[in-house]
Amino acid sequence: MRKQQLGLSSFNLLLVLAVVGFFAMCAFKLVPVYSENQYVVSALESLRNKDKPVAQMTAAEIRKHLQSFYMINGVRSEGASNIEIERERNRNIITINYEVRVPLIYNISVVVDFQNYMDTTKPEACCRPPVDYRPKKKS
Repeated sequence: MRKQQLGLSSFNLLLVLAVVGFFAMCAFKLVPVYSENQYVVSALESLRNKDKPVAQMTAAEIRKHLQSFYMINGVRSEGASNIEIERERNRNIITINYEVRVPLIYNISVVVDFQNYMDTTKPEACCRPPVDYRPKKKS
């Protein structure tokens, strides 16, 4: 016969609830940021399904398509304005790189960095940059 009860004490239960609450708060703040990036990725992928091949589109046409996709889907992050198109002889490279700073607690913030990339010669390999890719420096 046991003389002690088994289970969590009040302090341990409070500690478990605090940890669960912290991770739930992080999820509530970070999930919308990641879901909005999914719209940015979907916009890049929608370029593949256009009537006109992406390699034949001008930079203005690509921007217009992406901006209209963002407007329809309510994308409000910086990703909508950070569209960069690098033109080379036989291809276009579309990059949408941005970071989002999410305030977590008091003066503690979480920085989430997104790198979305599309090479018009390989549109099926959307939307992560290859390991050897280095974006050109802005002058």
